[in-house]
Amino acid sequence: MIRIMSDARLPEPFDSIAIADTSRRTLAKGESLFVQGEMTAGLFYLMSGAMNLVRTTRTGHALIIHRVHDGEFFAEASLFSDTYHCTATAIRNCRLVAIHRAEIERRLATDIEFTRKLTRRFTEQIQDRRRRVELSGIRSAEERILAAMEDGLLLDDISIFAESIGLARETTYRTLGKLVAEGKLVKSARGCYQLY
Repeated sequence: MIRIMSDARLPEPFDSIAIADTSRRTLAKGESLFVQGEMTAGLFYLMSGAMNLVRTTRTGHALIIHRVHDGEFFAEASLFSDTYHCTATAIRNCRLVAIHRAEIERRLATDIEFTRKLTRRFTEQIQDRRRRVELSGIRSAEERILAAMEDGLLLDDISIFAESIGLARETTYRTLGKLVAEGKLVKSARGCYQLY
């Protein structure tokens, strides 16, 4: 069941959008926010949790096309499409904000500063996603973890970190321990690691 939430603050350029042009929601694990083929209403910002974006092919195969993490916008294509091209399902409990399409379209047509900031934000998000694809191409778990650490991707949760770089949680814990033993990382507290 989708429920309303009230304590959401959006990053720029969406921080200037009136509350009336957004909807705050929570989703329980397993709930879908939208389904492939539904009419689009806008894009979303994930405050907390995680979601899978799954596209079902014409032959019936379900493909995870993206895993959305905290602090990401998603369904950006909905600004230029009449229907959602995938299904968004919570894989953890989620808090999110929906930003109404009509208001974004109005801003894009009338506010050059908003358009510039939005373009910058989406460009940074594309670069981040490309970097994660690049990281997942590194075969060695040790090298992948070190590269991700250099990028500052280990923030607080080892499970989310492992998932974001395409490693099993157990592999990540084991490799972090090995890197500490080899003197390449320093463990300062439970779940807290730094490059040596």
